[in-house]
Amino acid sequence: MNKHNCRNSPVKCSTKSDTTSSSSFKQKKILSFTCNRPGSIKLNEEENKKGKNLLVEWVFMDIRPFSIVNDAGLRCLVQECISLGAKYGNIHVDDILFSADTTSSQVAKLANEYRSIIRQKLIEPLSQQAVTICPDLWSDSHRQVSYLGISVCFTDENHQFFAYDLCCHPYTEVDKSAENIIIAIKKALEPFGITDLSQINFVSDRGPNFVKALKPYSPTYCVGHRLNNIIKTCFYQTGKIKYKADDYITNETIESVCSSDSEDDNDNYDRCTILASSYGYDLIDIDAIDIPSSAANILKTISSCKNLDQGGVAVLQATVVKWLSMSQLLESINRSYRQIKKILGDRKKIIVLDKLIILQLIILLRPFKHIILFLQKGKEPTLHLVTIAILTLRDAFNTHKSLLEYGQSYQANPSGEELEEDDEYLEESEGVRFFRIRLYQLLNTMFVLEPIHLAATLLHPRYKLLKKCSSYEVRECYVYIRVRMAHIKAKEKKKTTSSTTQGQTKTTDDANTFEPAKKKPKRFGEDFETGNVSDEFDDEHDDELSKYLKQRIDINSIKDNPLTFWYENRFIYPILSQLARSIFSIPATTANVERQFSAGGLMVNSRRTRLNPQQINNSLFIRSVKKNE
Repeated sequence: MNKHNCRNSPVKCSTKSDTTSSSSFKQKKILSFTCNRPGSIKLNEEENKKGKNLLVEWVFMDIRPFSIVNDAGLRCLVQECISLGAKYGNIHVDDILFSADTTSSQVAKLANEYRSIIRQKLIEPLSQQAVTICPDLWSDSHRQVSYLGISVCFTDENHQFFAYDLCCHPYTEVDKSAENIIIAIKKALEPFGITDLSQINFVSDRGPNFVKALKPYSPTYCVGHRLNNIIKTCFYQTGKIKYKADDYITNETIESVCSSDSEDDNDNYDRCTILASSYGYDLIDIDAIDIPSSAANILKTISSCKNLDQGGVAVLQATVVKWLSMSQLLESINRSYRQIKKILGDRKKIIVLDKLIILQLIILLRPFKHIILFLQKGKEPTLHLVTIAILTLRDAFNTHKSLLEYGQSYQANPSGEELEEDDEYLEESEGVRFFRIRLYQLLNTMFVLEPIHLAATLLHPRYKLLKKCSSYEVRECYVYIRVRMAHIKAKEKKKTTSSTTQGQTKTTDDANTFEPAKKKPKRFGEDFETGNVSDEFDDEHDDELSKYLKQRIDINSIKDNPLTFWYENRFIYPILSQLARSIFSIPATTANVERQFSAGGLMVNSRRTRLNPQQINNSLFIRSVKKNE
């Protein structure tokens, strides 16, 4: 202590007032001792110019977009370099920025660290069956490598919803049979601690191989793909369209409007029961060759719009999920109609574009686009919206008036800008009427609301009365929920019994001198008793559903996310809250895995064809984790 600077430094006592000493010494703030807090400076003109020039040169050296300078990751890296410079002084860039090989090898290490974190997060939700897996297959267009993509959605013990892209793993099995798909899924899920597929929920499209592979696990099918196939079926886009010999568009020009890589539903529509229609006739089974000429003109207009890409006219058609492509295409052509017509005229291209038909088709498809945008949300529960979406679509296509009212009620502008108020395109032509009625009938035929859709809607307190659902659907929903509640209660009882048995076994081993418990005497007439009349549905827990339905709730206090309600009422409804966790972990669509494939397509481009497939898998996984932080 004698050697300390404070001890050896000369300290003079002052008889002056405190004000004199305080004027010569000011206490520093705590923040002044930290170097982690970035400050704000103003560069001089020469330094400012040099910084801008370096940015411009860097952007154009490898043809990068201007927006890269606003990239959050880049700015975070630069800020870290500045902080290290403030700490260590003027240091060399090679001491901070590592080589490409070092960065590449770090990708796998970081991905494995994140996998361990996600694995821990999944342990508790797996025990509550609150984890949903969305698998799908994809092939890149350059190397033709097949990938198995899997996204996961789960709700944790705090009723928070999470979604991650677990993998975009190279598919290495010998074929894509149902058996090998299951083997590949198990291999891909093993690093995340998922070994028992019966513990999880599945959502997939209706590709025949996935339908067969996931059948033992009772999957929920993607609503987006179903709506996409309804549109394709309505406009005869499931294959080549045959026209009469005198038609002015040849068979070769007729192509599918929707993306070619989308899988059709493996359905036999002949087995579907067509509901009675107030229109008095059925339009579902009419062949394309027998449709009215006005409807045929609409198909030809759609074909002409699609063929614009082949004619060299750039049209915005790319979209995150493929089932919006038709609507996006029509809206893009409408926005640039005059310019496209001029280009076609200059190039002497004979492509018929009827603007009136294009506008009417935009209005016709507007409800589909508006609703699918709601259903494809990836960071919050969406399954409860399926019932509402389908019933809303059926109401919208019931009459032309209701179709127009839909756009006014929901302010669903088809292209982000107002359409001109022209009575001509607001009137329903004969061809548009044909396809509206056909869409209405297909919605009633091809889409059947499953009990899980109804249950998800009921478990949202805002829609618990299931308005506009039939009495049969309501009863079916009640039965489904009560069966699921009984399964949860049985599972909890089994856990309790197992833990009790283990405790009793240990006690018996430690106290062998105790006398065995006396057998309870048999009650007279016990053999004739009916037992517990509530064996199937226990009164205590079955009453949770009735209690929930009778509860008075202020609608204005209800959040859009139903998990908030169930977390706040988890002690009042212990069984129902567990069921809500499980059901609301199921997304309405496979949009998350589709988005992962879109990101993979951007990563595997013509300039990066040598990228290791396993590196793609790690990169997409890290990207997903960081985007969901």
